[in-house]
Amino acid sequence: MKRYVPTLFAACVIAGPGFAGGLADPVIPVPPPPPPAPAPVPLDFYIGAQAGILSGDLAFNFVGANFEDIEIEGPLYGVHAGVQRAFGPVTLGIEIDYNTTNEDLEDSGTDIVVDLDTLAHLMLRAGTDVGPAFIYGTAGVGYAEMTVDTGGAPVDLTDTTPVYGLGADVMVSQSFSVGAEYLVHDYEEMDGSE
Repeated sequence: MKRYVPTLFAACVIAGPGFAGGLADPVIPVPPPPPPAPAPVPLDFYIGAQAGILSGDLAFNFVGANFEDIEIEGPLYGVHAGVQRAFGPVTLGIEIDYNTTNEDLEDSGTDIVVDLDTLAHLMLRAGTDVGPAFIYGTAGVGYAEMTVDTGGAPVDLTDTTPVYGLGADVMVSQSFSVGAEYLVHDYEEMDGSE
């Protein structure tokens, strides 16, 4: 019997530590919490003022009279407001503006005087940042009201037409930007004129 005692003692010593932790609760891994949802990109509202030059050709055929094409040019100023939102590298927005002039748009070679009372636009904008500048394209609808004086009774004209163009804005501070925009209009039939 003495020959088996050391063997049993050794077995108890080796097995003892294994039994000591064998009755503990199993360890269940806890999955990490999901990442927080990204914050929605806020809408960017803006307002501003603009000034520019209106130039173009007018051809009239109304009230039984035909007039050759005349070239008009003059100052233009107004206000605008819009909202835009970034979608990754692309920014989309919508803008409305109102423009007028306080000067007659005269053609130096004729006695015809054109008064532009209203030039308004409702346009969509889409663009991206290129260095410090925001470059965009724009398209929408334009509305014009003008009075044409050919030496007789003045004629009031209105029309709505598609408008499109290009523009660029550069931030000069945290809250202010300066920019330029080129728009193309084609008012073909103002109140039945051609």
